Amino acid sequence: MPRPDLAMALDAIYAYATDPDNWEEMTSLLAHLDTEGDREGMRTVIEGVRQHLARAEMLAQRLHEAPGSGEPSLSFCHMVVARDMRIAEISAAAAEMLAPYCAPLAAGKRLSFTDPENAARFRAIASSIEKEMTGDGPSLLRLVSEEGEEAVFGYVVAEARMPDALRRRLGFAQPAPDGAIVFVAPDREAATDEAHMYRETFGLTPAEARLSARLKDGLSLRGAAEELGISINTARNQIKSVFEKLGVNRQSDLIRHLTELSQLAAYIQVNKTGAATDLQGNSGKPYPVQLEFIDLADGRRIAYREFGRAGGKPVLMLRSALASSLIRRREMVSVAQRDIRLVVVERPGCGQSSADPNMTYASFAQDLEVVVDALKLDDFVLAANSSSVPLALSAALRFGPRVRRIMLTTARFEPPMPRKGRPGMVNYFFSNLRRHPWLLDSTLAILRAKMSRPFMRSLVFHFFEKSPADFAMLESDPELVESLIDETMDSVGWSVHGLVHESQLMMRETPADFSGVDVPVTIWHGEADGVIPLEEMKAQLARTGLKAAEIRTFTGLGHLFLDRVRDEFYDALLE
Repeated sequence: MPRPDLAMALDAIYAYATDPDNWEEMTSLLAHLDTEGDREGMRTVIEGVRQHLARAEMLAQRLHEAPGSGEPSLSFCHMVVARDMRIAEISAAAAEMLAPYCAPLAAGKRLSFTDPENAARFRAIASSIEKEMTGDGPSLLRLVSEEGEEAVFGYVVAEARMPDALRRRLGFAQPAPDGAIVFVAPDREAATDEAHMYRETFGLTPAEARLSARLKDGLSLRGAAEELGISINTARNQIKSVFEKLGVNRQSDLIRHLTELSQLAAYIQVNKTGAATDLQGNSGKPYPVQLEFIDLADGRRIAYREFGRAGGKPVLMLRSALASSLIRRREMVSVAQRDIRLVVVERPGCGQSSADPNMTYASFAQDLEVVVDALKLDDFVLAANSSSVPLALSAALRFGPRVRRIMLTTARFEPPMPRKGRPGMVNYFFSNLRRHPWLLDSTLAILRAKMSRPFMRSLVFHFFEKSPADFAMLESDPELVESLIDETMDSVGWSVHGLVHESQLMMRETPADFSGVDVPVTIWHGEADGVIPLEEMKAQLARTGLKAAEIRTFTGLGHLFLDRVRDEFYDALLE
């Protein structure tokens, strides 16, 4: 058998990390590599993929960090263009960069390219952005020189999709006109930082980094050698060393590799959201309830939000790992109409609660006890949803009589078992977590770095693709979709460690024994839940030994059933 081509695996990694549509294909590829794992070539591919993705994760983490966190802050040049192609604003560096390709550039003048092909390219990008055909990312701007050589300049993105932090960073002088687009590119200083990034991330020497950056920007090996003032033989020796360090074997693979990572870098910079600090829902209004914190003895902290009436009947709520302490605005209305003090806690590594890499069910119960003591919660109702259920029950065993009753919704007691056919996003997640934990650590870091509202919107629909009742609900309720996006971005926008650690914990400590829970337990579940099927939930419940006083199901509703019965749910918490 010939030695496998690592480039094929690298292509699969990029497809997997940036588009959940391809999770099935990536899972199949890894399964194939596993079955051939006794062959030297296949082991080489697996190790190459692992090392390569670790480098990509490192890059994603570096670029996701906010300016002022210790990393050098890249600088950019920019140009704002109105719908009529008139320049609303342009930085001096952008004018200098584009001058060889355009008529004189200045605010108030129309953007005019000297080459009709470049004009057509820019207009095509502008048109696709206006029609919202660009999906969740900026468009790469490539221009051709008089000699016919193509070069990458930067990105064009809808001005409306730019976060305020980036607007401030670019120093916009005035509000942009409606429908404007923005050209953003690294300036000369940023180009130097890019070579530094290659050195730090991939272990390249300064000479190798300079050569790689020029090849990525479209120069031939000979052209790059001439620009750098080195011989072609020296360039060949350097590029051979780069091949070995990056795990590729052709110049085309190297260029694609660096271009993809540079696109990821620019994407992150353009789409950085500021996570929960600047959170806004589809209404455009800031979230009305501030986050609070409780410090733990080991220096970590637990985040939470309170809703309802301060003197109301206390309810302590835990939500899934993909939802922070946010609740939907229409839920806030339901809570405000009742005599409830609702405390929603963010678990370690979710939202802004500090991660605990050594978390167990018992250690979480200790953390939550600190929260309960600090908030002076006694004789309270404990509510838990989805993957938080085992953690809540473990805490209930520790709290004893302080918990008056327990309310569980869409309960998951164990990780899902493998399903035949196309099992869906949740099953792919746990399948790869079982067999390739390194894959999910890196992939989730990259997904977090890529996070934007359009991207998360696609992810939400992917999550429910195996639950037709939920999918139909999402299609008919845009406000619900936007709320789920808010919750997910707030949960994983700061860290993905909670999601990974908690999922690993569920795999280690199940089936758990909850037979010692002796307070009334009520379980609500949607009969049409395709994420946690009702029969699967009941089978998991039986293995825990938990005695449920009531199991109530809702006909025709799925995983999101609570959104349709929220008033009834909060009434039940008061019973």
